Amino acid sequence: MAGVSFSINPIALANLLTNAVEISKEAARVEHPDAILLAYQPNADSSAGMLLVYGCGRYAAGRGVAVIDGILPSQESVSLSITRDHAAELSTALRKTSRAADTRVGVALHAEAVAGIHPETGAATWGNLVVAYGDKQLGHLHDADPSGKYDNIWSRVDDLAGEAGDSVAGTALMVGVLNRLSKLKGVGEVADIRSTPLPGCLAVKLGAGFVALLGEVNRGSYLRGGRFGDGPGTAEQLWPAA
Repeated sequence: MAGVSFSINPIALANLLTNAVEISKEAARVEHPDAILLAYQPNADSSAGMLLVYGCGRYAAGRGVAVIDGILPSQESVSLSITRDHAAELSTALRKTSRAADTRVGVALHAEAVAGIHPETGAATWGNLVVAYGDKQLGHLHDADPSGKYDNIWSRVDDLAGEAGDSVAGTALMVGVLNRLSKLKGVGEVADIRSTPLPGCLAVKLGAGFVALLGEVNRGSYLRGGRFGDGPGTAEQLWPAA
């Protein structure tokens, strides 16, 4: 049974979850994945590993990464999804632990659900993701996407986040999407924007551990009135076409 266990600072994990939730939020009428992906990847030389957390909406997606060192798990790669609501709840619980720099929570990712006992209720629990702070269980959650319905989306995020190209100009973005960037945690104060191989998609580097992917507004759709609330606008709201 594939699985990995490691420890991580609770605020670092909370930031990863918060950022995946915030970058992927859309209006209720806009269809998008209701899942956040957590993936552990070992380094080839066994010196460290990486925890990556992904979120994806219609107009924006993102991938955050944290380096896992110290006592490392086995050379397994494991990934699983939790719902956006569960990710937000777990982030809140993590922020209620100690903020000391040396504080750690235990995290276990299992390819198949494992049994456990809830420390507060004593009830039996089952889940693929287990997060504990000392003897307090903060989360024991099932995989929200066991069939891999969204695997192609996470792969696409990897492809685009890793192939940022040239600086960009003449770009229109939704103000609501830009507002999401201000809600990210632990990402620094500079947004470095580049093009990607996908037309209409920009990669934004925020700090050392987060890349956001932002979809440009389609000018024609905006002026006509788009299906997803990105129009109708007026020509005066956009710069004249070159």
